[in-house]
Amino acid sequence: MITKHNISSLFEFVKKQKKSNILRIDLINKSFVLSQHSKTNHILIDKNGVNFNCKIEKKINEIAQILLPILMIKKKFYIGQIGQSLDGKIALLNGNSHYINDKNSISYLHSLRSVCDAVIVGVNTIKKDNPLLTTRAIKGSNPQRIIIDPSLKLTNNYQIFKDGFSNIIFTHSNIKKNLKNTQIYKLPERNFTNLIYKHINNLGFKFVLVEGGSKTISKFLENKLLDIMQFIIAPTIIGSGINSINIKPITNLKKVIRTKNKIYKFGEEIIVSLEF
Repeated sequence: MITKHNISSLFEFVKKQKKSNILRIDLINKSFVLSQHSKTNHILIDKNGVNFNCKIEKKINEIAQILLPILMIKKKFYIGQIGQSLDGKIALLNGNSHYINDKNSISYLHSLRSVCDAVIVGVNTIKKDNPLLTTRAIKGSNPQRIIIDPSLKLTNNYQIFKDGFSNIIFTHSNIKKNLKNTQIYKLPERNFTNLIYKHINNLGFKFVLVEGGSKTISKFLENKLLDIMQFIIAPTIIGSGINSINIKPITNLKKVIRTKNKIYKFGEEIIVSLEF
């Protein structure tokens, strides 16, 4: 049976396979292997989605339907992810964001982290949410944490500096700080986001999740650095609050960002996946 305890192993197995339009996989003795049969497979992944001929938890099935086809086709990517209301809000004006999305979205987010080598967040996400950025909701590998902290405001008081896992911080500040388990890279302020992108690539990360917040995701989107952008949309209307995306205004609809897209039902919410 495929559960939250072994779905990450399936993700890793698919990642390691050559780029393909179809994969046939069997689950044998708790291990995933390429199927030797063309007609009977435990798992069939193709352009139409994923077909499981073995037992799988309902929530894990919904997650797998989204992520497995991506991992089969793309062997490296930058993927943005943000949870929001129907009217595009990620928090109230006072910063309160707990919780716009339901608990199932946490399992999806942690699954997304587990398939990525690195996860990027901005300094405000650390200051407001104090997250661990791990894969606690499923059994999977934790991604390398990367924090964008232009003015180097963070201190050792936050959780990411206390759990023993490593961090990378990008800044353009001249301040000298000793942050636990952390490598600090100073880059020029000009073209800061593009330089971060190039540096991350040079460090060898192939699967990168840009998790938030709004400013960080917007910068990557505006600079055309994302391959995929996913919105987890809760069936709620907030009315006023912090927008999920904030990019430069346009004066002509010919300049609007139009993309290929897929829409998935995920519990009581929907996930809109855009491909650039």
